[in-house]
Amino acid sequence: MIQRLRKKPYVWFLLPGFILYTIFIIYPIFAAGQLSLYHWNGIGDKVFVGFQNYVDLFTNKDLMSQMMNALKNSITIFVLTVCIAMPVQITMAYTIYSKARGGNYFQVAVFSPQFISTPVIVFIFTLIFDGNIGIVNKLLEMAGLGAFTRSWLGIPQYGIYIVWAMITWAGIGVGMMYFIGAMKMIERDSLESAYMEGAGFWKRLWYIILPQIKMTILNLVLVSYIVSMTIFDYSYILGGTSGGINRNVDVMSLFFYRMAFGDTNPLGGNISANSMGMGTTVACVLFLMIFVIALIQLLLVYRKED
Repeated sequence: MIQRLRKKPYVWFLLPGFILYTIFIIYPIFAAGQLSLYHWNGIGDKVFVGFQNYVDLFTNKDLMSQMMNALKNSITIFVLTVCIAMPVQITMAYTIYSKARGGNYFQVAVFSPQFISTPVIVFIFTLIFDGNIGIVNKLLEMAGLGAFTRSWLGIPQYGIYIVWAMITWAGIGVGMMYFIGAMKMIERDSLESAYMEGAGFWKRLWYIILPQIKMTILNLVLVSYIVSMTIFDYSYILGGTSGGINRNVDVMSLFFYRMAFGDTNPLGGNISANSMGMGTTVACVLFLMIFVIALIQLLLVYRKED
């Protein structure tokens, strides 16, 4: 065994990372899967119940209603990101890549929200959408649209869209940087040829740029899905453990947090009676939702490469 390792010295460089990855990633996944088979509050004795936690999650009307509402909100964030934010990111990246005047300043300005903490971002948007002093209502009044002013934060239907606006404003620069990096790997000859043939700004984007960065687009679609399913802090700060008015800003990660560390148990009694058991059950379901989509994405990518 030692002789084989001597012939492959790179294994020694991979071994520390593999050990850490196993301890902090692989083991917790299997441990959570095992824990979801128990009725446990994190302190007392664990009681093995098999798949009863999963049965309760999918058959209890209150639990199922909460999970489907959280899933709907998470999917809403994902769809809005892919359909609205991602085209904007591509356009901004192409504008900077084309060396438009002021592109460097624009790049820094768009990326700068990454350096602002989440509570500050939520506070800024709370002021922007405030019904009394918010700039949104002020702009509507200045435009003669005073009839459309609202107490935006108090209307449940708008809650998840405000959360998406926060996430997009904070993270739109990250996706833009990925697209800029992908565009810089494109051969300049193809763009110059298209320019000589008379292709304009948008035609070069549509026929030259997009086909050559499609793998980056697919990867960022997957990343957007993962972020949408795991986002937590914005909804928690804005709506608390309950997920806001009528759970209007509830998302999957917040639903998991509420099951594991919340105040009440929809199955009756205090949530601490089975907080860890039901919490890890929700976490395992969320993991499977992400894992299956990621696996499909990988299969599609490798098939296209073949």
